[in-house]
Amino acid sequence: MERKLPQQIPIRVKVRLEAENFSVLEGLEVEPSDDRSVSHRLCVAPLENQSEGLLRTIFDEPYTAEDAAYDVTIRYSVKNENPCKFRFTVGNQKPIVWTTAGSSGWLAHTLHSVPIKRGDMLTLEVQNNVPRIDYLECRIHQASTEPLPVERSPEPNVAKSVAVSGNNAAVAPRAEHPRFAVTGPLDDPTAMPGQIIVAGGRPGHLKINGGRYVFLCGPDNPEDFLYLGTPRPDGTRDGPQMEIIDFLGKSGVNAVHFMMFRMRRCNIKDEGDDTHSPFMDHDPSKPLNEKVLDQWDLWLTELEKRGIIVHFEFYNDATDVERIGWKLDSQGNLHPEEQRFIDGIVKRFCHHKNIIWGIEESSNKLPRERVRHFMKIAERIREVDPYRHPIVQSFVTPETAEKDMHPDGVTSADYRDCPFIDITTWLHIPPHGKDFDAQHAAHLRYAAMGRDRFINMRNETEYHPIDRHIARVHNWACALAGMHALEAQLNAVRVDRRDRIIDAGKVVDFMEQTDWYLMRPADQLASGSTKWVLAQPGKSYIAYTYDCTGPMGLKELPAGTYELLWFDTITGKSLRQRVSQSAANVSAWEKPGEFGKEIALYIKRIEP
Repeated sequence: MERKLPQQIPIRVKVRLEAENFSVLEGLEVEPSDDRSVSHRLCVAPLENQSEGLLRTIFDEPYTAEDAAYDVTIRYSVKNENPCKFRFTVGNQKPIVWTTAGSSGWLAHTLHSVPIKRGDMLTLEVQNNVPRIDYLECRIHQASTEPLPVERSPEPNVAKSVAVSGNNAAVAPRAEHPRFAVTGPLDDPTAMPGQIIVAGGRPGHLKINGGRYVFLCGPDNPEDFLYLGTPRPDGTRDGPQMEIIDFLGKSGVNAVHFMMFRMRRCNIKDEGDDTHSPFMDHDPSKPLNEKVLDQWDLWLTELEKRGIIVHFEFYNDATDVERIGWKLDSQGNLHPEEQRFIDGIVKRFCHHKNIIWGIEESSNKLPRERVRHFMKIAERIREVDPYRHPIVQSFVTPETAEKDMHPDGVTSADYRDCPFIDITTWLHIPPHGKDFDAQHAAHLRYAAMGRDRFINMRNETEYHPIDRHIARVHNWACALAGMHALEAQLNAVRVDRRDRIIDAGKVVDFMEQTDWYLMRPADQLASGSTKWVLAQPGKSYIAYTYDCTGPMGLKELPAGTYELLWFDTITGKSLRQRVSQSAANVSAWEKPGEFGKEIALYIKRIEP
């Protein structure tokens, strides 16, 4: 048989960015057009009485050159012959500024030999006679000697949705990740189709609205993700966020955690940074910085495109905003400045499908009297958010070596009667290194706390020197406790920790092929090499071992026909088999020969 090398995919010579491709709009909106010369019959048009506008997107289209010189053409239309000022910026390059006047109707302006790298931020600002904008087209300079063709779509292409925030910044329709696919009836008609929700009665399960059940696993760090990099004069950051986002999207994980407010001035442990806040001049008494929120919105959009759910937390641990005067009033209402902060964030970002609202990390470092304050924040979030995104509250374990849990000893039990808290998460779960059974037992203790009322999650195992192997088994120790598994030692900003994150992606791959959400820990059923078990007795099971030296099995397995899904947790290889159990007895199955010692096994009864 003749063997041929696969044909290389050529680099795209031309990329056209149209109305629906811009991730941030200010002073502009996507507008349908009856003009057949307009690409896809959509353009970007100024809002009423606007004297300036901005549109922005990341240049990351498939099969583009890593780095090239482009001729950039902007097609636009002005109402009259008054001057219009344009300002085009690529990444951190010097802006290109020009003014047009004396013509009306559809026009085109070309900038020649503009260097653009894949991943650069493209920003177009317009002032005065704000135009309609049809498209922004980038064509590699060497190929730009021919006149640009006018491309028309044979059928109108209507945008699916445009979410508009309080500052008139519109978020263009974005490509849906399969994680957010709707495959059946909506579970919650008040939530967006494809949004992360809590489905079912208390405690419920995390689920995509109309889609799959979700098992969260991914990095808890960098918690200061939003503030990585050098601050610019407008408050935005020049950091590695897009590179991190791109890695997370390729790693297989489905969750990440970061914080919005990390100010030192109101931290009881004197931790944080007073520039880590989204206010104008980093002053909580001033309004939110819309430029900063634009950048956050872009990053959240890019994470959503990659199927990443964000534990989006308001406050850093040990933050006591009463130190800056944000106290509840005599009627129990939030301080007006704090309410403006909470409302502004929720209204701005609630259009994202991938958000879980977090209140405060390790909230029980503060006294019990603050519980009422935190509950009020949760109530306000639920009141302002029309889509009912899940809300999580975070706790440090009493066993932490840092000894910084407040003596009042607040736990999730203090929130049992709060109807707005859906999830509780634990930090500083005691570390047991290579004693994997002890580590699993520690997770079991915290997974059991409030299980009848809350969805339970882990965000951090207390620091202990670990390697990739230990980190991998610890994630499975958490998963086999029936507990969602974010982890602080999976730090996405550290290149040397990224292999651990890739391993965490394999936890997601396996767990979301099962009905783990119907199971409970049942280690007493373990037999042979099996170490830990989740079970829906008589129906389905997950068995796990970190040291497969012989057959894996289960005790008390009813007779019937079962489908087995073998999963090598190191390589990600999987294999399905069908087996019969003749009588209720101890089962024993040999792992596939090419699989290693760390194995997860899903057992599902398909016939009596």
